[in-house]
Amino acid sequence: MKLRKITALALALVMLLALAACGSTPPEDVTPSDEIGDIASTQAPSEKPEETEEPEETEEPEETVEPTVEPTVEPTPTPVPPTVEPTPTPVPPTQAPVQTPAPTEPPVESTEEPSSDDGESVDLSAFFTSISATYEFAALTDIETSLLDGFYPGLSAVNTLQLIAKMPMITASGHEIVLVQCENEDDAATVQSILAARKQSMIDGGAFYPATAELWQNAELCVSGCYLMLVSHENAADIAASFYALFA
Repeated sequence: MKLRKITALALALVMLLALAACGSTPPEDVTPSDEIGDIASTQAPSEKPEETEEPEETEEPEETVEPTVEPTVEPTPTPVPPTVEPTPTPVPPTQAPVQTPAPTEPPVESTEEPSSDDGESVDLSAFFTSISATYEFAALTDIETSLLDGFYPGLSAVNTLQLIAKMPMITASGHEIVLVQCENEDDAATVQSILAARKQSMIDGGAFYPATAELWQNAELCVSGCYLMLVSHENAADIAASFYALFA
């Protein structure tokens, strides 16, 4: 705008100077206004439109092209034909092999006589406890080893597995009992003879009282294999039956 004003002022000065120079002899047919108008028309600067600065084009950001997500196409499952289970072929039942029984040999008859001892040890102490609880005995005491040969000569020399020898603490009582288990039948035969000698000596006068002698008269001497018993008691027969029942 200042440039235009300055230009206009400069033109005006130029025109004034021109008019001043021509003012002395102006042409007759030319009016000052015409000259001025001509000068104005000729000399007037043509107004040019002011160039407007175009705003710098801002670079628009490039549009980021988002990748289009293509939908994943799931594969169509191939139909699987149903598995047909094979029909089991019936198997005929297997017959168990018939076992032919082995020929049985005829039993060999044993020449040995059956023994009353079945191989299992009989507890003679438990037997004495049982009968002493069932039948009433006088006060008994154990016959010590040192005195054993005085009443049963030779018994201490025999190897015994079990030995119970009891006699009354009062001589007027005829109760007495001896229980023996020997290692073999030979020893059992030796003990049997010792017990029999004891019984006979009491009958022959060892018992001082008639009642005692009568008890010894009915005393029981029992033998079952390697087991022996001598008992002098009012119930000697019943006690003998209980003794043999141990080996039945």
